[in-house]
Amino acid sequence: MAECKKCGVRITDDTHICPFCRCILEDDGNEGVNIYPNAENAAKILKLVRNIVSFASVCTIVGLCIALYTGADIFNWSLVITMILVYVNASLYMLTTGRIGYMSKTLLLTVMAVVILIGIDYFTGYKRWSYDYTLPSGVVVLNVICILLMIINKRNWQSYINLQIFNLLGSVILMLLLRFGVIREKVLVIIAVSVSVILFSGMIIFGGRRATDELKRRLHI
Repeated sequence: MAECKKCGVRITDDTHICPFCRCILEDDGNEGVNIYPNAENAAKILKLVRNIVSFASVCTIVGLCIALYTGADIFNWSLVITMILVYVNASLYMLTTGRIGYMSKTLLLTVMAVVILIGIDYFTGYKRWSYDYTLPSGVVVLNVICILLMIINKRNWQSYINLQIFNLLGSVILMLLLRFGVIREKVLVIIAVSVSVILFSGMIIFGGRRATDELKRRLHI
């Protein structure tokens, strides 16, 4: 434990610099206790887990390539497994990196999940369930996540307007796919479009000046 002779405060952890005046602390002979969580160790553990998963993924892909080379009829399933492994590794990378914001991580992971599910559908018989259910569900999920992010970050809720604009564009695409028969199920499309429009309209109406200013800034109007 240490005491700052200038401020007179006693420091219970093992730091040697006063957090207030930045002066060197004098040790009083008592052992200090670290009261702060060790974020560095947690980051190291997550990085180790990510590396283990990456190595296991590479070994799995190499094993699949060897099986294909020896004549095993697993080409489609190999692609499916590879896509799943790519998504798992991407998710772990998003979890362990601070370079990408929560909104960007959410958007990227959701879009990747939709693309992978479409690929799984295609390589396992192409019954078109990915178009009928996955695409509109993806828009609904993004809207729900947008609502949760706005609730959590109340002070800066208008920063998620980009995600809402993306949802609106996704809703337009869903309507076009439904119109041209690519999507056959109407219910989920109607739900996805309705939620997107209601959420965006609610933000503009109840958000007032903050929402319109943010919209103009994002659209460079």
